[in-house]
Order: sequence, then C-alpha cells, then structure tokens
Amino acid sequence: MTTATQADTLALSERSQRALARLQEVFGVSWVPEGLRTFAVSESGINDLYMNLNRHLQDGKLTRKEKLLVALAVASVCGSADATRFLRDAALAVGATDDETAEAIAAGVACSIYNGYYKFRSLVPAEFAPAFAEFKATFNATMFVKAPFDEKLVEAICVAVSTVNNCKKCVEGHLAKAKSLGLTAEQIDEVLKAGTVAFGFALACGSLAA
Repeated sequence: MTTATQADTLALSERSQRALARLQEVFGVSWVPEGLRTFAVSESGINDLYMNLNRHLQDGKLTRKEKLLVALAVASVCGSADATRFLRDAALAVGATDDETAEAIAAGVACSIYNGYYKFRSLVPAEFAPAFAEFKATFNATMFVKAPFDEKLVEAICVAVSTVNNCKKCVEGHLAKAKSLGLTAEQIDEVLKAGTVAFGFALACGSLAA
C-alpha cells in the first residue's frame, strides 16, 4: 500500500491524481497500491489503465462481481500482492464473500499448475513429444471436479488464467468446457477483457513498487 512519505515525493499531475481518485471511487476501495501511484507519474498511462479497468469490469453479459473474481484470479497468479488485495477489496465491495474471493484465487493457482505442465507439451520438439504424451498430469484440483461456486465461473477463470499464462492446450480445454456449460462467445470475450486488464493492472502495480 502507498506510504505517505513516498506519495509526498511524487510529482503527479492533477489529471493523474483524478484518475487514482476515480479508481478508488468506482471500485469502492479506500487505498491505492504503492506501485500504481508510482506508475501514475505517466499521466497517459494511469488514465488509460483506469479507463480500461472501468470499461471492462462493469456489468455486461457477465456481472461485475463475476468479472472482478476473474480479474482477482488473474492478478493473483501474476504475483502482485497489492493488485490482488485491491481487486479482492473491489470484489467484496460488490457483494462477493470472503470464501468466493479465496476460491477464485485458488482456482487461478490450480489452473496455473496445469498451465505450467501442459505448456511444456506445446514447446517440446516434435521428435520428443511421443515420449511425454503418455505421462499424466497427476495434480490435485478438487475444484475442477467439485466446483466451490458456479462451475461456469470456475471455467471462466481458467480460460482467463490459461490465456495470460500462454497455455494453448489449457485454453482449448477450458474454452470447450466453458462453452459446453453455456458460456457464449460474447461472455467469453468479456472474460478475456476482464482478465487482460487485470494482467495489465498487476504489471502496473508490481513493476515499480518499492
């Protein structure tokens, strides 16, 4: 979180300060990640980021709460603690429970374990592929068998996380499952936009943090 000392040393334009204030207002969060305030030295950068978050984390074909849980999962697997805390607080502000936010993060972590394993399958040279094809991904992932909340939301999270983790096989599998559960192409597009703006938010919060 931002410290008063660092905040006082940053020369933020009025426009940048307004963007940070609007971010807190729109998402119902009372604090700003330290790295994000440093990022806001770029006036165009913070305004673009605010506009993208505001545009793609609102109600649409999916609810705002669903999108924020997707965004939370993505931010958590990016490793930005402040982005994760901010989006968790934002999700809680629109009615998510502590259990739902915890399970969204858990879904992202479980998916990332599989992403790391299966991404190898798409990278291994063709002559070695048959030798590895017979091995199984023997990892625990209870939520893929017994979802802790709406199964469609679990798959939505996995599509977004697999995308930012660049795992083609997992994207294909979770996309097929999501569509079989009734998620439309428009809803999946919203999932991807929520996930990718969260990815950018996590980068902005983490890249310049002290």
